[in-house]
Amino acid sequence: MESSPLPLVNSLDEIYTPAALVHEGERWNKVFEKFQREYGTPVQKVSRAPGRVNIIGEHIDYCGFSVLPAAIERDVLIAFSTDPVSEDGKDESIPKPSKPGKTVVVLRNTEEKYSPTAFEVDLTGNGDDLALPERHHWSSYFIAGTKGILAHLVKTRSRNISTPKPGPALVRILVDGTVPEGSGLSSSSAMTTASAIAILEISGRREGEFQVGRSDVTNVAIESERLVGVNSGGMDQSASVFSRPMHLLHIEFIPQLKARALPLPQTDPPFSFVIANTLVTSNKKLTAKYHYNLRVVECRLGALLLAKFLDLHVDYQTRPFPSYKTLVDTYFGRKAPTHGPIRSNSQRPEKLVPEGATHPALPSSRLPPRNAGGAHELRTMMGLVGQALGGPGMEDGMTWEQVAEKLEVDAKELEKAVADREVEPKDGKFKIWTRARHVFSEAIRVYEFKELLCNTAATSQRATPDAIPDSENAGPILETSARESLPDLPSAPLDPYSTSSLAVPNDADPSKELLEKMGRLMNESMESCQRDYECSCPELDELASIARKNGAIGSRVTGAGWGGATVSLVREPDVPAFLKAVRTEYYNKRYPDLTEKELDDACFATKPENGAILYENDDASPDHAT
Repeated sequence: MESSPLPLVNSLDEIYTPAALVHEGERWNKVFEKFQREYGTPVQKVSRAPGRVNIIGEHIDYCGFSVLPAAIERDVLIAFSTDPVSEDGKDESIPKPSKPGKTVVVLRNTEEKYSPTAFEVDLTGNGDDLALPERHHWSSYFIAGTKGILAHLVKTRSRNISTPKPGPALVRILVDGTVPEGSGLSSSSAMTTASAIAILEISGRREGEFQVGRSDVTNVAIESERLVGVNSGGMDQSASVFSRPMHLLHIEFIPQLKARALPLPQTDPPFSFVIANTLVTSNKKLTAKYHYNLRVVECRLGALLLAKFLDLHVDYQTRPFPSYKTLVDTYFGRKAPTHGPIRSNSQRPEKLVPEGATHPALPSSRLPPRNAGGAHELRTMMGLVGQALGGPGMEDGMTWEQVAEKLEVDAKELEKAVADREVEPKDGKFKIWTRARHVFSEAIRVYEFKELLCNTAATSQRATPDAIPDSENAGPILETSARESLPDLPSAPLDPYSTSSLAVPNDADPSKELLEKMGRLMNESMESCQRDYECSCPELDELASIARKNGAIGSRVTGAGWGGATVSLVREPDVPAFLKAVRTEYYNKRYPDLTEKELDDACFATKPENGAILYENDDASPDHAT
């Protein structure tokens, strides 16, 4: 549950799935050995935070819609030990605290390309005495996580601990990471999250009466990453903290950030997700005005136009901007947070009134459930979006002046209010309709994927996709039974209203049907990213094509796009041949000089793994106990 502390374990089999244990054990041993060589003392604890892969739901989190990511095996490890007193000259490379109450934090990395550093901080303060490096350094993420968690600790400190115990004089840290940089797998979020957890543990607030739970750690990591200039909607950090083995997380952002763990189905044969990095990195500072920032503005303009069409009164100069999800909730009468003063009139737009006579539904008609929400509302809204934003010529886009005319506002004032960062649309036109078409169709695909998982979920009671029961005191994480208790696929409960029903002919293979439906949704997502959102690139297109040609049931971009990686759904028996084909047809042609390790980092199979965890080394000397 969200208020529970981050787990503390002392065995790797409590962190990784059996398939990952073989090589992870060897890796951890190397980290522990290097720590001993570097510092002459054993590792006491390790803060571990994984990267994530977004299985489906691209570029819709900042529009307020839900996503389905999972943690991966690749992660960031922060091994650390503390000393109540300084080194006293044992190691001249380690500085002493400048005065009592200060803590010296020494940061080193297993990779030589990351230069070592050290900083001083008061661990009982709010982090104001700690500054980020003037020039970006890999330590910036650790320092940001430290500042974020210290500020939170002071903010939530009880009067009973108004004079907290001083921190240790020395903290020794060794960082090891396997999340490839620039791959769209959130290496920065993993680093920031692991850093916050390490400082939280050293400060003594991970558990106990005044513990800081997982939900707070997630929010701290989100805010911390913004300190280094990364605006995050919360998906990456939530996946890193809350993920479970063999589960996807259904993460919602409105009215508040929450997540439910949904078990992946058992199939025969089993399946894996294969990640392939294009090794193309989009320079966000140079391309944001054409890519990411431009898409945000196009979605903002679309939300304003849709609000006007639906007769929902929105002040475009008020912050934060209305999101598509907020408009959906307001239109369908659910309570949503205020994104500007939205007021809903009692009447629907006149365009919705049918021109001809209506006919009563036949008794055999398949009607939506009484409490229909989620996907049903999105499908209804998709038609309204087409009326509001679509039509002849709308795929070519609209200028500032054309949008302002429809909104009946001044074009210059609109641009000033909406484009808070530089944007440069091609030919001066914003492709509002095609971007909206992607956002709403992708949001529907997320719900359909969720329906597939819910229909095969091993729960003690029936769980309908759009209304998973929550008790009044239940947290946002859906408790599911252990993987060993999952039912056989053919007998999984079905939702009669599901558009992705698993009902198949008696002679059909239900595993094959299920995987094909999952793959179809992934392929449709990729097509939408290519055609409507235009966030792909030739290398991503090529990798997805190679993947499908060589056995992938589905393949799509994961992450923001314009570079980064693809994720493919592959049956496990096909994985070795699949990896070989991708190496031959993509990497050997485009990057023939890659080493074996670089190839392994670029393309690998993975399954959903555990979220963030703190590991305690039982073999550490008690003289060095935290």
